[in-house]
Amino acid sequence: MMTVHVLHAGDGYTYLTRQVAAGDHAVRRGEDLTEYYTAEGNPVGQWLGSGLANLGVSGPVSEAQMQALFGDGLHPDAEVAIRAAVAGGATPEDAVQASRLGRRFPRIQAIADGWDDAVADAYTEFTATNGRSPEPGVERDLIRWNIAADRVAATLKRAATDAEVATHLSQMGKAPRQPVAGYDLVFTPVKSVSVLWALGDLDTSEQVREAHNAAWQATVSWLETEAGVTRVGAGGVAQVDTHGFVATAFEHRDSRTGDPNLHTHVAVSTKVQGLDGKWRSLDGRVLHALGVAASERYNTLVEQEVRNRLGVTFVDETRGRNKRSVREIAGISRELRDSFSSRRAAIEDAYEALVQEYVAKHGRTPPKSVQLSLAQRATLETREGKSAPKSLTRQRAEWRLAAVRIIGEVAVDTIGTTVRQRQQLSAQDQTLAALSIDELADRVLHTVEDSRATWRRSHVAAEAQRIARTFANVSPGVDAQQIAEGVAQAVMARVIAVTAPTLNPVPEALQRQDGESVYRVHGTERFTSERILAIEDSLIDAARTVAGFAVEPAIFSTTVQALNAASSYPLDASQVELARRFASGGRLLEVGIGPAGTGKTTAMRAFARAVEAGGGRVLALAPTAAASTVLAEEIKVEAETAHKLVDVHRNGSPEQQESDQYRIDSSTVLLIDEAGMASTPLLADVLELAQMHGAAIRLLGDPAQLAAVESGGALRLIEQRVGASYLDQVHRFVDVEEAAASLLLRDGASSSLDFYVTADRTRGGIRQSMLEEIYVAWAADRADDRHSIMVAGTNEEVAALNARARLDLIGQGAVGKSGALLHDGNKAGVNDVIVTRQNDRKLRSNQGKDFVANGDLWTIMSDEGGDLKVKSLRHGGVLTLPAEYVAAHVELGYAATINRVQGMTVDTSHILVDPQSTSREQLYVAATRGRESNRMYAVVEETLEVDAHVPDHLRTSTIDALTAVLAREGAERSATEEIQREQDAAASLSTLLPAYEDALARVYDPTQIGRMEAAVRDVLDARIADRVVNDEAWTHLASRLAAHEARGADVRTQLAAAVRAEDTWPDSTVESFAKIYHHRIGVPVDTTVDSALPTWVAPPPAGTDGDNRAVREWLHAQARLVRDRTTALVDAAAAAPEPWSVPLRPQPDDASSLQRAWRRDLGNVLAFRDLNQIADAESPLGAVRPDDPAYATAAASLERLRVVEDATAAEARRRVAGLRQRLDGNTGAAGAVDVAGRMRRLRERELDSEQRRWEDEPTQRGPVHRPTV
Repeated sequence: MMTVHVLHAGDGYTYLTRQVAAGDHAVRRGEDLTEYYTAEGNPVGQWLGSGLANLGVSGPVSEAQMQALFGDGLHPDAEVAIRAAVAGGATPEDAVQASRLGRRFPRIQAIADGWDDAVADAYTEFTATNGRSPEPGVERDLIRWNIAADRVAATLKRAATDAEVATHLSQMGKAPRQPVAGYDLVFTPVKSVSVLWALGDLDTSEQVREAHNAAWQATVSWLETEAGVTRVGAGGVAQVDTHGFVATAFEHRDSRTGDPNLHTHVAVSTKVQGLDGKWRSLDGRVLHALGVAASERYNTLVEQEVRNRLGVTFVDETRGRNKRSVREIAGISRELRDSFSSRRAAIEDAYEALVQEYVAKHGRTPPKSVQLSLAQRATLETREGKSAPKSLTRQRAEWRLAAVRIIGEVAVDTIGTTVRQRQQLSAQDQTLAALSIDELADRVLHTVEDSRATWRRSHVAAEAQRIARTFANVSPGVDAQQIAEGVAQAVMARVIAVTAPTLNPVPEALQRQDGESVYRVHGTERFTSERILAIEDSLIDAARTVAGFAVEPAIFSTTVQALNAASSYPLDASQVELARRFASGGRLLEVGIGPAGTGKTTAMRAFARAVEAGGGRVLALAPTAAASTVLAEEIKVEAETAHKLVDVHRNGSPEQQESDQYRIDSSTVLLIDEAGMASTPLLADVLELAQMHGAAIRLLGDPAQLAAVESGGALRLIEQRVGASYLDQVHRFVDVEEAAASLLLRDGASSSLDFYVTADRTRGGIRQSMLEEIYVAWAADRADDRHSIMVAGTNEEVAALNARARLDLIGQGAVGKSGALLHDGNKAGVNDVIVTRQNDRKLRSNQGKDFVANGDLWTIMSDEGGDLKVKSLRHGGVLTLPAEYVAAHVELGYAATINRVQGMTVDTSHILVDPQSTSREQLYVAATRGRESNRMYAVVEETLEVDAHVPDHLRTSTIDALTAVLAREGAERSATEEIQREQDAAASLSTLLPAYEDALARVYDPTQIGRMEAAVRDVLDARIADRVVNDEAWTHLASRLAAHEARGADVRTQLAAAVRAEDTWPDSTVESFAKIYHHRIGVPVDTTVDSALPTWVAPPPAGTDGDNRAVREWLHAQARLVRDRTTALVDAAAAAPEPWSVPLRPQPDDASSLQRAWRRDLGNVLAFRDLNQIADAESPLGAVRPDDPAYATAAASLERLRVVEDATAAEARRRVAGLRQRLDGNTGAAGAVDVAGRMRRLRERELDSEQRRWEDEPTQRGPVHRPTV
């Protein structure tokens, strides 16, 4: 596989050279790293990449070269060049500048807020006073709270409120953001390849090594061709070609834990040289986007190389539930492979224990230096023999001895012969070998379609690589790469482009070498298929078709009245409306949307009773068997999974199909609960069944919660295209403020965090500390007889929480110490709570009515030799789980993944939040399970990786970690919605204007930057001028100067006026003169006469003749698109005003200069909104942007439009009333308006909150956005 890690400037690269290359030892002072590599047997690092041609660098890599390039952004041989330049009379500063490749890495100011020291001192004082460390939970929280209260009070010069203290706590701990210096591509073959390399004879070992080298080198060459691009222009709007990568490669033979692990680190510098000779930064977006495709390419290449060289066979090997199979060499047992990974697991366990011990003792995260010491201690404590790095010969001897203990001497000595034995082809292999390229393409396309609604070319390439290496393995003599490329081409010939074509195709001067527009990011085009679009169309059509069972309105009303009369909690209006629409709507497919806690079950109970009263029958379908059983009990209907229903009607017996559980007829209404989690193809299968039998379908869910892991987005598509009923009253939470906050959280509003922060519902720390705090809080809730749940994102984290819970329960004597080994690596004894993770309909309880379902919770009654006698926590039924099932499909049940808790309601919820992986939808689901409270524990810092093959993670604050999660949408959109979004984007000013302005400045007038640079060097001190033109903000300053020049100003005069005497003082603390001068020069006065363009935009050049004719013509065509878009926006706003524009001065009736001025001003505001994709219906311009000329122009236009007389205001109110009246009669829209009103009021609170933060502590808060206009 290949993984991608970011390398940070400064010492971010050193984990490659010091921790990995040098084994467990740091490089000794004064010792060259290359000598250390050679002395210990590791190959010296080598330079590679096409970008080296103009640097004059090749061969071995020195430590000084790594420091120069990755540490300082200088020429690799800068040390020699600087020394020579200084000897020749240059100043050190000038010598360094001459060796710099492009712009200097940004200087990062360390944040020294003293928080960690204050907490550490307080914990120490507590320990000295009490003779023990403060306990996790209340004691440590109180200490941190008191420190925060004192700090806030000192800042505000008054006592701090609880909300201010909680907010301060949430913002502590953020580390400065580090600039990116490069990307570490780590190429590692599957374990069996490393084992064969480690145990085979010398010739076999060398053949494996050469196969690995050939594979990664070919992959890097491919990546260089596909991802070797950089960005130019204001905001990096254009993506252009480069001369290729500048990279280094370090080959290593083991993990830091001593296991055989042949792998290569390729460190790719961010410094790349454009075709114009200028050094810029590599556009990492493409490299990251191609990561999976590159990994699969390497996997295919290394498998083919090893197979061709040694005649081995690879076979698929499963790796657990919901994981892709891995292809390993046949003949190398899993037992042997696992034995070489057991030491790593032992070291990791020891390291985790040492970190937890440190946290328990000191009450804080261990510093990085301490973490490294703990990792080394864990390594030494679990290692047999010396810890010094060893020669390859010695390592091979030790690996052989270890293998002999596992499989015996004969098996080890004959491993080379064993793996060369030809494997018998299975029937499945024979079928695969007979397929044509087109048939292979059919399989790939179907796999991609089932996985996602839209995809990139790289997704197809990755899937083609997977099937190609399998095909090549059973088809001797074929080239896997040729097969993969042929299959990918065949697939791409059948797909439909989702990404909209460019409205104004660019001329050659605006294209990359591959013919793509420089304004389109390479590799980001999306595609779909006719099948996906047809499925989505069928679902939309079904939602518009009158068909299926419907309850008479009178029967429905009578049913609801009876239910309300018998209940202490009558249905609210939205529940009644949703139940009515589901029961009596009359369409083949109806959709209901219910945010978390809005009472979907109550509404469905009313719906089911009404259908039954009308002579019909509800058959409920849920995403899992356990959920279907719960749903059946809650609303008293038959229930199943949608997959099982489809399978029975496709493959089951007639008796099954006609049974009460699976029967479908014209009186059946199929209710699909949590419909957002159902894949689009599955919904199509259910629709086909419904149409075949005359049944109706009802989809109930929430697009803002967890979505299907396969191709999805259908629920939101139907909601948008046809409409839905909405539940809008949140009933679940004890605290009404939490109910309001949950809706904001659902919407991704950062203001939602105000509630959780001020209510002290958030924590932040290293992963180990957060897991411990979650457990402590959960245990306290459990002791208070609260139904509580621990929630995490990964199975590994859930297993860790489960293990922690069981450890304490054993200590309390509540569960048996001995027990059966479970699927998650934990043990379970008598009285432990377990969860079954696989449906088994043969294992039945409760008199045969219930079977073992995925997600069911059980208590262990006895352990009968590995078989577990268990009792259901749901229905009380008793059964025995066979030992084989226990080992493969059972886990402890004290904690759960986020996916498993959707639909669950408890008293309290404790959630581990990972800002690197948790999505908004996952956080919303997890944070809405608890009635009384939901607490978030954010991972703001990671401990060092024990094998040192992953760079350090930067530390963040709790509030920033949670904000990052809210910004990450994880739900997939339907292909139809993506097509509309792409078309809208292609026509929007956010696409049209940046390209227009870039071409006008950079291509049409290529001398503009040069003229501005000449002016800077003429006016400014030489040293300051160098800093300005090499600053990251230089293009912004150059654009501003050019804008003044275009309006007739003398840029040298403008620059001279911006310079101040203190700028040249030796002790000046200015970090960016480019930004300072950009601010001082200010926005130019508008002089354009093109009334159809936004007034901050320069018109195209007069005429299309002259130099750069093709670009001139393109600019005129682009300007027409900008004018047309702006005009269309104005016309649409005049016809149907948005809330923000309703109170503005209305359009004058006559075609006078007043009307033209009105349209010009409104056009400026609308163009700015479109350019910046501002969707807020209440805020015209979004956050204040004081240095943006477009913002200044739009703000001035908005101010002129805000001159409204009383009579006009009255008219505006009448217009609003008319708009609302037009919405009457449409329940779905009315519900949406009600929710929108709630959102508006909550956003007002958000603005108030942000204003307070801005006024109270601007220096403490850092760069806080001012309230919107």
